[in-house]
Amino acid sequence: MSLLSDCCFRILISVCLLAHCGASAAGAAMDSRFELDPTTLSGAKKASTSAVKGRKRTHPAGTETMSPLAEQGGIYTVRQGEHLFKKVMRDFGLSYVETASFIEEIRLENNIHDIRRLKSGQKIIIPPLHRRADGSLKLIRSLQSDPGTIPERSFTLESPELMLTGQEVVGRIRETWDRIVPVKPDLLKPISLKTPIFSLTLDAERYPVFSTMDGGRILLDQGGAMPSLIKALIQEKEPSLRIVSDSPSDRKKLLVSMLEAGGFYSVEENFNMDFGVDPKLSFHADVKLEKSPDSLIRQDVVLMNSTLAATPSILCEFLKKEGFSLYEPFASSKRAAVRTSRPVHQITAKHQPEIVDAILKALSISSDRDRRLDVFATDNNGISLAVKAERYFERGGERFVITGFDGDPVNYTLFRVLDAKGIRVVILNAQDDFRKVAEKILSGMKIKGTFAMYDLLQNSAASYSLQMSGFNLDDAELPDGGLFLTNIEMDRIIRDLLTENGYSINGR
Repeated sequence: MSLLSDCCFRILISVCLLAHCGASAAGAAMDSRFELDPTTLSGAKKASTSAVKGRKRTHPAGTETMSPLAEQGGIYTVRQGEHLFKKVMRDFGLSYVETASFIEEIRLENNIHDIRRLKSGQKIIIPPLHRRADGSLKLIRSLQSDPGTIPERSFTLESPELMLTGQEVVGRIRETWDRIVPVKPDLLKPISLKTPIFSLTLDAERYPVFSTMDGGRILLDQGGAMPSLIKALIQEKEPSLRIVSDSPSDRKKLLVSMLEAGGFYSVEENFNMDFGVDPKLSFHADVKLEKSPDSLIRQDVVLMNSTLAATPSILCEFLKKEGFSLYEPFASSKRAAVRTSRPVHQITAKHQPEIVDAILKALSISSDRDRRLDVFATDNNGISLAVKAERYFERGGERFVITGFDGDPVNYTLFRVLDAKGIRVVILNAQDDFRKVAEKILSGMKIKGTFAMYDLLQNSAASYSLQMSGFNLDDAELPDGGLFLTNIEMDRIIRDLLTENGYSINGR
């Protein structure tokens, strides 16, 4: 911009603001909303941009705090789980604009063509930073020349195929928004203001507009990059316009802010609900949304998540039947790799002998029924005495007997004799149920396992969890090194979720 045009532009803005505020020729105090840094008019860029516009300052300009990690830099090992932009912004204490600039420096330092295509295990150098007295940032030095002094650190990174750019995040929100909020084309026109004094137009791609449930409009100012003067002019001319200034780098926060400004009847953050007691299926949603006062009655409640891991379709169908429509705008269509999980053995037998057989089958043990075991052999003074064992088997070089106790003290004594001869005897009482029978058998075989309610789905990235009572067994001699043993009835949704997460279910 030439010096002459620069001066003309300054004069034009000043006349506009003075006319708007009704200032006299002598000059009245200017509305603080319309105060403007002269460097903005001249096009100069300040590297000392503070925290994202719209956030409350905790320090005066030029004295923003920065993490000690920023001044140290280091070699960071890429790991699965989080976006580099968010990591740097949060851990280094930088603003959105500063982070965007610094990410470019990281790219150049490491000769990376596309910073979004980092791979798990890859090492990248993050140069040290220093904040000058005026608040601007300075790269202290390149670490490439002296790698021996670089501290090793680690951070997590979202899988490259799951990472989303800011434009992609906004595009996903737009797609979902149009499915929830009735589309009103006249409300989606780009912001354009025109008065006898000035005209203002915003780029529709950089500053998209969304219609709301109550007939209003939302202007998305991504990362709060809009100058305060422009924001003040817009709010002055369109006071009903709602401006959301969160960054796409924080998907959840942006999504929640958009929904809170969307004119819905009810917006509830961090919504949790449970289905059943044992097994208990729990589901978490970042937001529960009611579009109208009768949404609950009509079973038309919207749940929304910002996670990248998609909820299984079987669970989505289940939620739909319960009156909840689930939207996950950022979830990948790619199915995450299923980890290998231990088998789940469901024992539904009601009678004790069948329960015993089912438990032994789950443990991959073959047993003999009604086998007679010698207490005294014929070569011992010509006396032969044998005891009938209801179940007999051998495992790990040891012999085992499982038998029921009918209250006869003679029979009890004979089985104690077998025990003294080195045969491990498990004696069951008539009233023993599944839990008691399993506890006695496992204890007799010295297999570690406690009856309790376990969380079978422990994926922290998922929006759901499943708890169920049973025995979680660990034993090297078991075919899979362990198994989950339960007598809990499982309906289709529970079985399908377990299968979806790599479990194999045996028994009915």
